[in-house]
Amino acid sequence: MFVAKPLLLSVLSFVLVVLVPSQYLKAAPKPVDLLASTEHKLLQHHPFSDGAAERTIWQFWERGELVPENLKPFVERWRDINAPDYAHRFLGTLAVRKRVDVCFENEPEVLRALDLLPHEKLQHEFLKYLLIYCEGGLYADIDTDIFKPVRHWFEPRVLNTQLLVGVQTDHNTENWADLYNRRLTFGTHIFVAKKHHPFLAKLIGRIVDYVHKNKAKIQAANWEDRLSALDAASEPVASFTGPSMFTDVLFEYLNSQDWKLVSSVFKEEQAYLFPNEASATKKDSVGRTEKQNMPVYGPEVPKNSKFSYKTFSMAVGPVQIDSTVILPPISFNGLLDLNDATGGLQYDNDNSISRGYASLYYARKLNEI
Repeated sequence: MFVAKPLLLSVLSFVLVVLVPSQYLKAAPKPVDLLASTEHKLLQHHPFSDGAAERTIWQFWERGELVPENLKPFVERWRDINAPDYAHRFLGTLAVRKRVDVCFENEPEVLRALDLLPHEKLQHEFLKYLLIYCEGGLYADIDTDIFKPVRHWFEPRVLNTQLLVGVQTDHNTENWADLYNRRLTFGTHIFVAKKHHPFLAKLIGRIVDYVHKNKAKIQAANWEDRLSALDAASEPVASFTGPSMFTDVLFEYLNSQDWKLVSSVFKEEQAYLFPNEASATKKDSVGRTEKQNMPVYGPEVPKNSKFSYKTFSMAVGPVQIDSTVILPPISFNGLLDLNDATGGLQYDNDNSISRGYASLYYARKLNEI
């Protein structure tokens, strides 16, 4: 009896050791990709709260206080005309990195992806998203010129703005693909997002996933050559941190759920932009504005996509999708002939241009870096 018991226990123990893990192995879930896991961790570790975006303007430069002399007046203008409504934070890249290191200490794959980027331009673009995700507020490149104070920018009557971007390119011709990466893109030189915004979580997850899956290819590429190959919008043809990726993920985010409010703002006085009757503006069935009788060129859109380039193409007013605002091209690009549109004004600090399409001109890229 005393000899048999240990033997029986040993057999039972052996059976349990063999059988129990096999049951769990059968039920084990399939591994998820880095994109899904990173986005999920960001959403879990950094809860998103309600309310408007933070009233802080962020700008940074790789050499800290050593801003190029030709750009100092523009940085100072961002600071001066928005005080005291908005705090202005100008940082060096190292200071931004320190903030990001603390923010993403529980998501090390994000920091590893940043370290794997072999060119400072790729790193700078990625740091924009990381900084605004951690801190919230308005981001502006230092080579941008603000025409009108932020307090005079479009503000929806319903719901606080938690994400605001502007259309950068909208080339409605049959040969659009010969000139641009995308039929329509949103700009990254100026944008607003509330701290821990889920769109930025999705964007960061997408970039992290791409970098880790394509590490060898990214490291082997000649990025000086790749980043110098530009499309008609002066954007690199081969870039996975710039407007193309930003645009793709934003459309994915907009199509990811059913929004309660979709509103296209249209003012009759904006029709002066197209003075001929044949080119007057109108609203179509989805609420966007377009020139009469003008076809919309571009790729096929999946039937289940509620939002695509067609939603925003040729718009002459803001589009509000719940707490997200998409501004028309003029807002952060200006017009070809700004003197005609603004009556010769260099700046509009007092919002004297408050009607018409030109009233939506807020800032522009200088392309002086």
